[in-house]
Amino acid sequence: MAIEPGQTVIAIIAGLLGGLLSALFLHRQSRPPSPPLLAPASTTPEVEVELARQRGANLASLLAEDARKTLPRRVILVRHGESEGNADHTLYRNKPDNKICLTAQGEQQARVVGARIRTIVGPGERVAIITSPFERTLHTMRCLIEGFESGSGQDGGGSAAIIAEQAIEPRVREQEFGNLQGDDFKALRLQQVRVGRFYYRFPTGESGADVYGRTKEWWDSTVLNLNLRPNVAPVDTLVVVTHGLTMRLILMQLFGWSPNTFHTIWNAGNCDCYVLRKDEGVPGRSPFVLCRESGDTPRSSRLLRVRFADGSVRQLALDDYLSLASPRGRQTEAAKRMLAAQHGLDPSTIASIDFYGPAIEVHEGAELSDVVGVVVDAGEHGLVPTAATSE
Repeated sequence: MAIEPGQTVIAIIAGLLGGLLSALFLHRQSRPPSPPLLAPASTTPEVEVELARQRGANLASLLAEDARKTLPRRVILVRHGESEGNADHTLYRNKPDNKICLTAQGEQQARVVGARIRTIVGPGERVAIITSPFERTLHTMRCLIEGFESGSGQDGGGSAAIIAEQAIEPRVREQEFGNLQGDDFKALRLQQVRVGRFYYRFPTGESGADVYGRTKEWWDSTVLNLNLRPNVAPVDTLVVVTHGLTMRLILMQLFGWSPNTFHTIWNAGNCDCYVLRKDEGVPGRSPFVLCRESGDTPRSSRLLRVRFADGSVRQLALDDYLSLASPRGRQTEAAKRMLAAQHGLDPSTIASIDFYGPAIEVHEGAELSDVVGVVVDAGEHGLVPTAATSE
């Protein structure tokens, strides 16, 4: 299912040509006729160029709208089940990250999420699964399919949903942490806290920004063209079995989060799933919204510097930071109400909130347990504090 660069061009051209007639038909059926672009009896080269530009812009708009209509109804992001690395945080010292398997509990979690996904998709839907090539995600996919297919025949008399395609996609793999066999990993983690998980690059490994780049390229080349492949039946639901950090970065590129907002997002739990539902009322090429009714909701926390009317200053954690409307740094009144409710305060006593204060400083030689007032990110290799940084 991964689309190579050459195949991407072919798929786009074939999709554009194949969708041209249907796009024009939909346009003629659903829109009032536009006034014709009539050239005057005598035209100049400049006028002819402008008329050609307008015709091209109208056609491009029609094709873009038609491409939006072909997108899957939903994309479901699933984190792998509990792995050996989640259960034993020292395992990375003697076992490569990509070879870490699931525990028995992780297998059961994957079967449960497979059955859960079956209740989310509709009867008769075609489901495609893309998975990271790491062993724990491949293992999760196999158990997920068992759970999904165990509900076969329980779809209320309608035709059953089917898993029509499976594919391995390296671009949705875990962040490459580099060679972690030594005892200096704790020091590297502390450096990561100081720099920020999005920016810090492990020696011989990747930064969060590197992972963002490859997930963005995968989304644009594969997801947006999934149902434009010639002679391939369209897919209703795409399930992506991946890793916690990768899930957050997929959401970041989709919703336009800043790196600082990304740093407020907690890691998904094992076999949590985020359901992205297509909503054609949303502008842009990727009209998806988080469906909180059928999927899990990303947790987010942000440390804010709060000044009170009596002159005192406190650092308070704001839970559910992501629920603030964007731009979040300007939602002072909403943040006051949330802080008051979460900390038992009188909102009238809050004089101001500093969204842009200095980041928490972590000194050389500190232990992870010494880092206070940070969001804890339950990563594959242990609890990772993620400093709250200015937005």
